Amino acid sequence: MLQKLSTEKQSDMESTRSQSDEAKEVLQASLFLSVLKHTGDGVSEGDDPAQSEDVPESSSGAPLRELRRSNPPIVRRVNALIDSIGRCRGPFEKRLKSSDLREQQNRLLLWKDHVREFILPLLEEGDDPARGVEVTAFNTEGKTFPLRFKIWCDKVYVLMGNWKAFVEENQLEDADVLKIWAFRDVRTERLCFLISRTPNAPGQNRTEKGARREGRKRIDSKTQKALLSG
Repeated sequence: MLQKLSTEKQSDMESTRSQSDEAKEVLQASLFLSVLKHTGDGVSEGDDPAQSEDVPESSSGAPLRELRRSNPPIVRRVNALIDSIGRCRGPFEKRLKSSDLREQQNRLLLWKDHVREFILPLLEEGDDPARGVEVTAFNTEGKTFPLRFKIWCDKVYVLMGNWKAFVEENQLEDADVLKIWAFRDVRTERLCFLISRTPNAPGQNRTEKGARREGRKRIDSKTQKALLSG
């Protein structure tokens, strides 16, 4: 019996380590893209990025040698976030609905099955979702957003408090798909979330959605003009 429990614990630790590694890989990829975006041209054609003397390197041992130039604030934020990831669960996916984006509600609804599998195992003594647990959410550029993890009416789990700011900063839209990791900060032991938006919602890209939204606006504008002129 003891051997079985020991094997299960070891398997759980290996799974947690694997999930943590995946989260760090996502951050490394995001850092690469972010630096290129913020520096403009990034790596020039014909350059040998491996020869750059000022290439940042995370303490996780994964050098960003592809970068010819860096954006220090982003590099510092993301590397600090990578170093802070301790016990980790995830990712799980959440497709955004219009209710997740309403300013008046200012919350992200989480599915109960996801909460039970990925979040509740990371709670510690004193963490009470009924009263609300103060947490920190990170986007893939390492920016922080203070939130509260809470259960409403003993049945609905949400991230609330400053969710509206996260939506605005990351330009989230209806039907976007989020990838979410829950983890404990190794320095503060605080419960945290890494939230990454997948590039496109299945079957539809953001450009198409934006074009359709602009089309609806133009139609509404024409309708209003027709009514006024009539």
